[in-house]
Amino acid sequence: MKTTRRAIEATVARFVTAHALLPAGASVVVAVSGGADSLCLLGTLLAFSDRGEIVVASLDHGLRGSAGAADAQWVADLADTLGLHCVTERVDTQAFAREQHRSLEDAARHLRYTFLQRVATQVRAQRICVGHTRDDQAETITLNWLRGSGLAGLAGMRPLDGKIARPLLTLTRAETVAYCAARDWQPREDASNSDDAYRRNSIRRHLLPALERYNPNLARTLARNADLIAADEAYLEAQTNAAWDATISASTANGVAFTLDALRAQPAALRHRLLRRAVLDLTGSTAIILEAVHIAALDHLLADGATGATLHLPGKLRARLTYTTLLIGRSERLAGGSETAPSPVSGRSATNTTAQTWVLPVPGIVEAHEIGWRVRAWVTERPAGLEDATRATPSLATPSLSPVAHAGTLAQLPHATLTAYLDADAAGPGPLLVRAWRAGDRFRPLGMRHEKKLQDYFADAKIPREWRARLPLVLGQHNGHDSILWVGGQRIDDRARLTPESRRVLALQIEPIGQIEPGEQQEPSAQRDGVCDGGVG
Repeated sequence: MKTTRRAIEATVARFVTAHALLPAGASVVVAVSGGADSLCLLGTLLAFSDRGEIVVASLDHGLRGSAGAADAQWVADLADTLGLHCVTERVDTQAFAREQHRSLEDAARHLRYTFLQRVATQVRAQRICVGHTRDDQAETITLNWLRGSGLAGLAGMRPLDGKIARPLLTLTRAETVAYCAARDWQPREDASNSDDAYRRNSIRRHLLPALERYNPNLARTLARNADLIAADEAYLEAQTNAAWDATISASTANGVAFTLDALRAQPAALRHRLLRRAVLDLTGSTAIILEAVHIAALDHLLADGATGATLHLPGKLRARLTYTTLLIGRSERLAGGSETAPSPVSGRSATNTTAQTWVLPVPGIVEAHEIGWRVRAWVTERPAGLEDATRATPSLATPSLSPVAHAGTLAQLPHATLTAYLDADAAGPGPLLVRAWRAGDRFRPLGMRHEKKLQDYFADAKIPREWRARLPLVLGQHNGHDSILWVGGQRIDDRARLTPESRRVLALQIEPIGQIEPGEQQEPSAQRDGVCDGGVG
């Protein structure tokens, strides 16, 4: 028995050294459930001569009633016998799963690792050690293969993943049982491990034994393949990092915006990895992944989808195709069509905004909350000419505003800017008006000789339908009629352009009200002032 114990401890020590899992003297948190694997983990770590402090952590998931509580107490008693500090906790996994709309397996895993991370922070441990074995690796790889999780899933669990160390990946479950017997430890039995309602249990109890009839060394073969695939995965991950920077135009906790042309130009292997990473970043859960069926559907959307087409994804996410971007984000943030889509700043509905009109004094400010914009106007007496000559200090305390960035949904507004300069006299007398687009609106885009329907301009400029009713229009008086001077963020009317004869300059500025939503961020690199089509005519 001593020979068995020493041989297993030596095997684990070699594995730990080969993968640099535990720095000399490092303090560790050891996850102990009371089962054979976790007891073997604890025992082999105790055998290390250069170990630091060992803290035992045991979580009762609240799924097995008094049996779970008894196991946690048994672990605490064992730790006390060994002279080790032990932290135990009980959680309500079922309630958490309901609240988060997770499976029980995913909820239990999330709560377990959250608990272990918290204990590690409290005791300032450098590592968290968990008792996954080679058999667990085989189950994980098979499960990922069945789900179509790609190379990352086939690479299985890594010996070291951040602070998480897996010293037993080189051992079989039979060896952990033999080790416990050698130490006269009686592992606790978890009845739920025999419940085929859990997919992992069914794979372990039925599928893997059937496959082992074809390859008796299946677990070892899968582990060896996982090591080979992991090397490929590491290389591809580095390539994905570079591709991420080249394709992402905006990324927040609620949404990711890919530049469409850049994403389509990526090799399929990298494009699929980028999509999977977006979902991982948004959900924060490795259990919520894009499976093969989702990847195929996204490829179809990118290749043949019409602008505005959407696709439901795992984790309550949705993908939506626009003229220039693929947006992936929370379903509620991407829902709606042209009439009820969230506003560009705070998710407000654009419904019933066409009848709204706001008076904009000159100089003055108006806040059009219903469409999500603040509009400023002032006049400078400096003669127009070169672009810089029009940039006088406004008579209002107006901060310098950056242009609408070419990022996320705002990237769908070509050549967008937040500031425009026009001929004040051509704009007409009296206050200006601000409103949203109405059917029948016309203006003469800068550089054109004839008027054009605003609807046709939007189509030609590829302005998404959901944005058209939310762009601020600034109107003035022309020949006794209200006429569009500026389609905010887009074009001014040619009749109000600056010319060498202009003597007064009307400056207009728009600013989103509130917090810009995901996919609609201002890009840090775009912090430059902009002039909207208002140079010398």
